[in-house]
Amino acid sequence: MSNNAGKSFLKGTVWAIADNFFRQAVTLSVFIVLARILHPEVFGLLSFSLVFVNIFVAVINDGIVTAIIRKADPTEEDYNTAFWLCLGCSLPAFLFLICTANFFEDLTDSEGLATVMRATSFIILTTGLSSIHEVWLRRRMDFRTIAIRSLISVSLGGGIGVILALQGYGVVSLLAQQLTTAVTQLGLLWFTTAWRPSIKVSRSSLKEIVHFSKYIALSNLSNAANQNSDIFFVTYYLGPVSTGIYTTGKRISSTLNTVISTALLRVSMPAFANLQNDDEGLARMYLHSTTLTAMVTAPVFIGIAVLSKDITLLILGAKWLESVPIMQVVTVMGFLTSIGYYNQSVMVAKNKPQWQTRLTFLYAISNVVAFIIFTRFGLLATALAFAGRAVLLYPVSVRFALMLTGISWQRYVKAILPPLFSALVMAGVLIGVADLMAGSMLLVRLASLIVLGALIYCSLMYAFMPAAYKKYLVEMLYLKVLKQQKVYN
Repeated sequence: MSNNAGKSFLKGTVWAIADNFFRQAVTLSVFIVLARILHPEVFGLLSFSLVFVNIFVAVINDGIVTAIIRKADPTEEDYNTAFWLCLGCSLPAFLFLICTANFFEDLTDSEGLATVMRATSFIILTTGLSSIHEVWLRRRMDFRTIAIRSLISVSLGGGIGVILALQGYGVVSLLAQQLTTAVTQLGLLWFTTAWRPSIKVSRSSLKEIVHFSKYIALSNLSNAANQNSDIFFVTYYLGPVSTGIYTTGKRISSTLNTVISTALLRVSMPAFANLQNDDEGLARMYLHSTTLTAMVTAPVFIGIAVLSKDITLLILGAKWLESVPIMQVVTVMGFLTSIGYYNQSVMVAKNKPQWQTRLTFLYAISNVVAFIIFTRFGLLATALAFAGRAVLLYPVSVRFALMLTGISWQRYVKAILPPLFSALVMAGVLIGVADLMAGSMLLVRLASLIVLGALIYCSLMYAFMPAAYKKYLVEMLYLKVLKQQKVYN
């Protein structure tokens, strides 16, 4: 990889992480405020409605988007064809939700669900109108523009949602938040992007996009089922109140996963695609990316599992304590999810989307079967089924990536073992110390445990991390000291 490509990758990564961090930070902050005002049932209705929105967006838009991103040099006809294809597929999906909203309200016996589903269906249209514009920016590594647009839109939507919630508008406040964010993102993206769609399309491009995206669409459909089928079955068996509690238990873990992993995935997809003909370079980047992500996510997710009760009491309040066991279980699989995104990127880069399709189809079937069996026994049983399936089938995903990169199991395990071992030792110490501090003030206890955990993990990681990463860390610290001395002098 050239120096310019490396700089572009690094710059893109920084802005992509910034985009996800600030967007998710604002979204989480708004959620915390709203969670203290609104009833769990309100969040349950919205969560169920967004299941269908997420499925349609994943199947329609993401498949087409991936087909364009993975191309070495997309043409103007490629962009135009993809845009009209996205819009053309979004319209029937939008109409489907409008027409079937009453059916799902009756099916789940959830009063008010039809109104929520019709309102959120507009997000499908706004996504269809903006997806290819974002692709155009991503292909140019212009994540700065995307980040600014995201921050403005989620801040505006969140502000309107909080104001309406304080005035007692209930579920309307959540709908206003979602729709304001979606419409603002659409407007800003069209305003800040130089590219405009035209009717200059290509039949060959259409065939190529459809041929490639059908595998991605099937994979995304399975992924969406994996990520959202639990919400459907919780609502069906246990009702919208339980859905609100369940999704809240997953919220912090999923938010952090999005901040860290999705940002890296957005950059790794085009970066891996650029290395699809360089087997050695792709293998090196895959292992390096997995290692760095594991170093960050292992202590975060395992730490959340240990401190989940204190975190819930501090930021959400006692009325959400029922979500604590859900949070503890779900965060176990958060670590695997964070490093598993790279397996998908490798399959796409090496033009093996059908492998990912088969894999996610297996995930979907196993998830649905598990939820049909266990959800009726309660929320904890559902969470255990969700996490257990992910842990048992994760090695299959890794096996596919290792086959395509030529990396051995020994090298892969060696790469992720130091952060995982260090995080588990950290967790054991924190559990013991937390018991000793049980009677102390909540904020003091939580802050003390976080600082202690960080010190333990960093010390262990420095002792066990590979020599190459130690050398890189020392060089970075040395350069930082020299820079500070230069500024001081």
